[in-house]
Amino acid sequence: MSDPLSILREFALYWVNGLLVLVWTATDRVALLVTFAVHAALVRTNAPAPRLQPWLLGMGVLSALAAGIAAPPVPVLMAAMSLCGALAVKLDRFNPDALRWRVAGGLALYALASLGYLAYTQYLSLVDAELWARRIGGQAEAGDILAQGRSFLDTLATWGLWLILPIGYMSLLAQGLLVHPPMGSPVETVDAIRTRNRE
Repeated sequence: MSDPLSILREFALYWVNGLLVLVWTATDRVALLVTFAVHAALVRTNAPAPRLQPWLLGMGVLSALAAGIAAPPVPVLMAAMSLCGALAVKLDRFNPDALRWRVAGGLALYALASLGYLAYTQYLSLVDAELWARRIGGQAEAGDILAQGRSFLDTLATWGLWLILPIGYMSLLAQGLLVHPPMGSPVETVDAIRTRNRE
C-alpha cells in the first residue's frame, strides 16, 4: 500500500493542476466570460418581462458565441460593448427595460455581423480556384477575382466590425441615457416640473 503522504501529495498535485487549467482557460477567454456574465446579469437583474427573458437569453448565447469564436478584436469589443450596455441599463431610471432590450439587440446585431463575416471567410477559403478558372476562362482571372473579393470583404469587415458598429452601438446607448438624464426617478422629475421646484 502507498504512503498516505504521497497519496496526499498526488491529490494536491492533481487539484493544483486542475485549478491552473481553469485559470489558464479563463484568462484565455476573458472576453467570452465577461460577455456571458453581463448577459446573465441583464436577464436576471430587475427581472425583465417574462416574455422577453428567452429572447434576452438567446441574444446572450449568440453574443457569447461570437465572443468565443470570432477573430480578434471582436471578442474584446464585444466584452467592452457588453459592459457599457450593462452600465447604461444600471444608470437608466426612466425605462431600463427598453434600454436593456436595445443593449441586447445591439449586441446580437454585432454578434450576427461578426459570425456572418466568419462564415463567409470560411466559405471563401473553401472555394476552389480551379473550378472558378474553368467557369471564368483562366487561372489568373479566377485568382484575381477571389483576391479582390477577399480584399473587399476584409475592408468592409474591418471598418464595420472595428469602428462603425461599435460606435453606432455606443451612440445608441448615449442617446438612450441622455434622452432622460439619470438625475432622478420619473416621479421626482414630474413632481419637480409640476411644482416648479417650489416647496
